[in-house]
Amino acid sequence: MSESDGLNMEKSNFESTQEFFDQWLNTYKATMGKLVEMPSVGPAREKSEKMMKGFSTFANLYAAGLDTSSNFQTVFMEAMRKVQEKTAPDMKGEISPEKYKEFYNTWIETYSETFKDFSKSGHFVSDMGKLNSCLMDFQIYNRQMLEENYLKPMNLPTKTEIDEINKELYSLKKTVKELKSQIKELKEKK
Repeated sequence: MSESDGLNMEKSNFESTQEFFDQWLNTYKATMGKLVEMPSVGPAREKSEKMMKGFSTFANLYAAGLDTSSNFQTVFMEAMRKVQEKTAPDMKGEISPEKYKEFYNTWIETYSETFKDFSKSGHFVSDMGKLNSCLMDFQIYNRQMLEENYLKPMNLPTKTEIDEINKELYSLKKTVKELKSQIKELKEKK
C-alpha cells in the first residue's frame, strides 16, 4: 500500500464518519425532531411537554457533542497528514533511535501547532460555545426535573429555596450589622 492509498483511506474513513453523522442528524430531525415538536394533549399534557423538552435537550447536546468530536477528528487527521508528509522521506531505510527521536519531536511540534491553530479559529470558538450552551440547557433541565420529581415530593429543599434563604440570611446579617453600628453610635453620644 502506497502513501497516497493511506491518505485516501484516511480521507474516505473521515468522510464516511462525517456522512454518517450528517445522515443521523437529518434522520433525527425528520423523525423524532418532528415528534418532539408535536403539541401534547390530554390530562398529562404538561408532564408530556416537559419530557419531550428533555428529550430534545438531550438530542441537541448529543448532536453538538458529535459535531465537536467530528471537528476534532478533522483536525487530528490533518495533523496526522502533516506528520506523514514531514517524516515519510526520513523513515525509509534503517531506523535508528535518533530517527525515532526526530520523528517524535516532529510529531509533537506538528500536532501542537495544528491544534493550537484550530483552537484560535472562530470555528472552534463557535463550536465550543454551542456545545457549552447545549450542556447548560441539559443541566438546567436535569436540575428542574430533579427538583420537581424528587426533592419537592420528598419535602426536601430545592436549590432555588436554598438560594432564597441565603439571600435572606445575607440581608438579615447586613441589617444586624447596621443596627449594631447605630447602637454603638447612640451609646457614644450619651
